[in-house]
Amino acid sequence: MVYMEGRIYVPNNKDLKEEILREHHNPADVGHLGQHRIQELIKRTYWWPGLKEDVKKYVQGCTKCQQNKVQHQRKAGELHLLEIPEGPWQDISIDMIGPLPKSNGMDAIVVIVD
Repeated sequence: MVYMEGRIYVPNNKDLKEEILREHHNPADVGHLGQHRIQELIKRTYWWPGLKEDVKKYVQGCTKCQQNKVQHQRKAGELHLLEIPEGPWQDISIDMIGPLPKSNGMDAIVVIVD
């Protein structure tokens, strides 16, 4: 490690970075803080290229954080059955899915139901 601009530069060492992330994220007195708070705590002492991305991956990979994360989305509404149409072309539904990873130059699925 090299001392620069008041912070310690951490070389490209996965184990060392993992240890620093664990020390700042997992201690009992700190608790499992979010990405931004952990990043600020680490930046007070350490720095390395890609710090923000490493913190994000570490927090997203933390089982306790994912289990206790607050959900900000509304709960999905109830599903209701559609009425059975009396004949063809009276009720048409379309579902579009995408973008998806490209396959044969395509990146979406369209389903049309009569």
